[in-house]
Amino acid sequence: MTEEELRQRLERTRQRYERQEIRLDALLQSMQNNRDKMEQIEYALAMMERAGTQRLRPRIVHYAEIRNFIAYASRLYDRLQSRLHRHLNYAYFCSVICSRYLFESRFHIRDRRFLNFTTILSYFKQERGR
Repeated sequence: MTEEELRQRLERTRQRYERQEIRLDALLQSMQNNRDKMEQIEYALAMMERAGTQRLRPRIVHYAEIRNFIAYASRLYDRLQSRLHRHLNYAYFCSVICSRYLFESRFHIRDRRFLNFTTILSYFKQERGR
């Protein structure tokens, strides 16, 4: 093997090592993102379970008060993010709101309308856009 071939082989090996480092960094970042998402989902599940087991009088949100409720939820979302020092996925946050709303919608109350996840998400996005 000549000296030139060894230099070329060394250069190829260095390039391969650099590409592997880039892939490793991307993988570590992806793993951290997934870890954060898992923590958020676990928290959302815990809140859903806790909401289902509590024997509190349900908070009724009438259709006319939905905008005020979403504004309150938006402020709560900001407060949670600042207190936890972490970015929260608003889709998970809205799914918790939706599950609580669905849980309360078991009661047949006058002036009460069903809101699905996409409606709550669109209201929340609209509120966040202001």
